[in-house]
Amino acid sequence: MKKLKISLLPLTAFVAATVHAETLDTIDVVSDNFSPQAENIAAKGVTKVRQATKMSDVIRGVPGVNVNGARSTVERYNIRGVSEEYLNVTVDGARQNGYSFHHNGNYGIDPEILKRVDIDVGSNSVSTGAGSLGGSMKFETVDAADMLEEGENFGGKVKYGYGSNGNSNQGTAMLYGRRGNLDLLGYFNYRHQRDGEDGNGLKNKNKGHLSNYLFKTKYNISNEQWIKASAERYTNTALSCYRANMGMCLGDVPQPGEPGYVETNHGKAYTELTRKTYTLSYGFNPEHNNWVNIKANAYNTETEVASMGSPKSKVRTVGGTLSNTSEFELGVTSHQFLVGGEYYNSKAQALGSVNNAYVADMDSTSVYVEDKIALGNLMIIPGVRFDHYKADLASDFDKSYHRFSKALGLKYSLTDNLIVFANYTELFKGPDAGEIYLRGTRAYDGNLEAARGDNKEVGFSYAKDGLFSDIDGFSFTAKYFKTDYDNINQTVSASRCVNTSAISSGSIYCNLGKVDIKGVEAQAKYRYEDTSFSVSYARARSEQKSTGLAAFADTGDRYNFTLSQYISSAQVELGWNTMYVRAIDVDDSTLKESYAVSNMYVSWSPAQAKGLELTFGIDNIFDKAYKDHSTQYYGSVDLDPGRNYKLSVSYKF
Repeated sequence: MKKLKISLLPLTAFVAATVHAETLDTIDVVSDNFSPQAENIAAKGVTKVRQATKMSDVIRGVPGVNVNGARSTVERYNIRGVSEEYLNVTVDGARQNGYSFHHNGNYGIDPEILKRVDIDVGSNSVSTGAGSLGGSMKFETVDAADMLEEGENFGGKVKYGYGSNGNSNQGTAMLYGRRGNLDLLGYFNYRHQRDGEDGNGLKNKNKGHLSNYLFKTKYNISNEQWIKASAERYTNTALSCYRANMGMCLGDVPQPGEPGYVETNHGKAYTELTRKTYTLSYGFNPEHNNWVNIKANAYNTETEVASMGSPKSKVRTVGGTLSNTSEFELGVTSHQFLVGGEYYNSKAQALGSVNNAYVADMDSTSVYVEDKIALGNLMIIPGVRFDHYKADLASDFDKSYHRFSKALGLKYSLTDNLIVFANYTELFKGPDAGEIYLRGTRAYDGNLEAARGDNKEVGFSYAKDGLFSDIDGFSFTAKYFKTDYDNINQTVSASRCVNTSAISSGSIYCNLGKVDIKGVEAQAKYRYEDTSFSVSYARARSEQKSTGLAAFADTGDRYNFTLSQYISSAQVELGWNTMYVRAIDVDDSTLKESYAVSNMYVSWSPAQAKGLELTFGIDNIFDKAYKDHSTQYYGSVDLDPGRNYKLSVSYKF
């Protein structure tokens, strides 16, 4: 047996032989729930995603991760049913904070500019980030260095994309260059679409446009030290039903001036999400000093949401992180010692609300220490974290909370190919602003407590090259998890609150008390030369202990099947994916129907025209009528899009 590796290999080491990164227009999605490669089975696995026009195209393939919302303006993420306001979501290190309005999405992210998405399914480390109750999603945009080929100092990329469902047209342009130690990149993307159709042929309401620009610069002070800055603006607008995530205005319903017409049910209004993000980051990693590997960043990000035809909320978050990793030997042990801290301040304000002019102010400071200790075939990962959180949420609510949290991870290499692991992590999150726009009518419980709990996982990873021949490989990862929250904060009917001073009726942001989530996740991959196949399974169930009801939007068991084939003689790649979700009856009151959705693509990168790539794909091949189980209002939302033919042409020069 070999000594367990403590230093993770570069990302390219995990990519299966079927991936040809130099020619493919793809996004790397990295997760602890993907099966790893044999080169380092202690590391995360990776897959590649193409032709993504909304975030559900990017991350739905990760076991345990869901994206709901039929359109990008109302998309919301969750991990194991835990919704995005309880996750740590960052873009280039900038924390995305706040829960705006239950009829909208909260975070606007353009898939076209992403190079990598790193997803932690479940919180299994003290370094995951402040307030992470269910995991983290870290979105990273492309740099000039990612685009420039060796020996080049200037280049560009143009792309056109078309989607038949909604007559979507998208144009993207990017320029990048290097002069001395300075790298520069500029990017612009614009997409316009009309109303599309669901699998039943019913027209949705999604006419609108998306625009995004990114400017990024990096200066290499030396081979060991760099500084980077970026500025990004994202805007997504659509003319939707009055309640943007619902389908009340679709089909044969009363129109303005007709009997029975009610604007809030049958009307249409503009929905818009605008995000402005500015980042500054620094890195210092001396080649001959293993004690120093410093990473620091500072950011300012602001998100404004408009819904029902008027502005609804604005959230501004300013913060930064600082960490250092030291690698050293101590006797028979090897150490990777991480020390870090994070500070952020969020201000959340409802717009156009007479009842809610108060600007909620949340302040978070945290420090943590984690040590990865390798002892022969055993890796021990202890960690401790301290969080201090101040919540000034209303004129009659200004409280502080704090906690020391502990974590312990164990990995043991039974053979060169098989690792077993176990994790225990304590969780903490101070009360957020809740649903910002409705704070005037849905008040705070005076006894609001911090969310606390712990996450426990056990599982194994197996990876082996040359399983049946010299040109194949197999990997398999499986885990069981159980998350116990001593308390969770949500806006719910007052009858579901515990330890409350609330009124007896209506909705309020309050304590749910004890909540449990448990489930399993697994993925297997097999590769034979240029052919690869994967299958995954995920299941999660939540329960509020005081009522026995589901605490989150539970989904049916989910199966994913993926097949890809690269034909090197023709420079063609073909791919197929099918997702099957079983039916589930939540609390014996809501039946969420089963569905299966299949997608495919064919990509060609002709050797005769270097830099050119043509991709044709079909989403929802069989035109299925369905909606994602993880949506909060399953009975009222409109269906996801039906069949969509997609064509993209990109050229890199």
